[in-house]
Formats: sequence, C-alpha cells, structure tokens
Amino acid sequence: MRPVISCGLVLLLWQLPLPVLGQEFITDQVSLSVGRGQIFGVTAGEGIARQFLASGEQIVMMEAKGVTGFVQTNKRLLGFSGRMQRWVEFPLSSAEQIVEIKLTPWMVVVIGSQQGYGFQSELGRWKKESWGAGEMLGSVQVASHVGVVLTNRRALAFSASTGGFFSQDLSSPLTPEDVQINDHIILLHAGARIFVFRSGLAIWAELP
Repeated sequence: MRPVISCGLVLLLWQLPLPVLGQEFITDQVSLSVGRGQIFGVTAGEGIARQFLASGEQIVMMEAKGVTGFVQTNKRLLGFSGRMQRWVEFPLSSAEQIVEIKLTPWMVVVIGSQQGYGFQSELGRWKKESWGAGEMLGSVQVASHVGVVLTNRRALAFSASTGGFFSQDLSSPLTPEDVQINDHIILLHAGARIFVFRSGLAIWAELP
C-alpha cells in the first residue's frame, strides 16, 4: 500500500496552485515603544535603535508591520527599517497637513496636503513628490511592495524596492474600479488603454 499512498501524495502536491507553494510570507519582526523622551525600534534579532524626541515634539501616530515601523509627530515623519536597524527622518513644514497614511510590511505611503511621501524600508530612505497647482487628490491604494496615488491629472506609483514616485499622465480622472493591484503589479484601465507598473522596474508601460 505504501507506494500507492506516496503516488497519491505526489499527485496531490502536483495539483496545488504554484502560488501556494512559492508564495512569500512575512511576519511582524519589529516593535516600537516610547519612554524617557525616546522612541525605541526593536527588531527580532539583537538590534535596538533609539530616536530622541525634540523639545515640544508630540507623537501623532505610531505603527509597525513586517520589517517596517512608522511614527508621525507634529514635526516630522520617522521610518524605521528593521533590516537596517535604524531610524530615518523626514522633516515636515509647518503648513503641511497629513491626510492619509498607508503601511505595508515593506513600505509606508503618506499623503499630505502639499506633498506625497514614501518610505522604502529595506533601503532605509524617504522619497517625496510635490502636488502641482490645482492638482486634487483621489484614492490611495497599496499592496505589499507597490502603491498608487490617483489625482485628477495623473497616477503616481510607488515601489518599495526602486526609485521613488513614478508619474503617469491621465487624460481623465480614474476611479478605484479602474485599478488592479497585487503585491508587485499595478494595472490601470483608462478607457481602451491599459498601463502597467511593476515593483522592480522604474517605469510605467502601456500594454499593446
């Protein structure tokens, strides 16, 4: 009976969808804490990184996911890279108003009234994109390694692994129903045209 059972197991595994066998999983590997005027970033290994709060600086939001930590204060944005075991800051202007924040295990996308900000956790760096005159913000969607910000003029893709924000001009505003997004790929359906953005390539491309 054993050869028959082994054969059956092989057949069962063969019939499983490939994504199930090869899918990438990540668990939370960092934790954030506050005490004695400091923010602590703690990793699953031996690392502990400290970030001191300035006089009068107040924490507005704090969250950790995967290998990424994020803190918003009334003065700056702070990204914590679990891979690099360090904090990276981005100062905010006094006129900036943060309106939306999206966090994944690999990156952070922050939408302000003046600019968009993106934190690439594995690279330990912030990127920014300024809004144009008369540009109005629409929806923001993120997956594991990519995100997209829609405005009345363009689509802005952000990748956790390369470059910064990548702009695609649009002839008319898109809605969330016009967007398909998974962990690494964004598809925009603009009428009869389809645009694609991939996490590892620093460019939008139109499908033929």
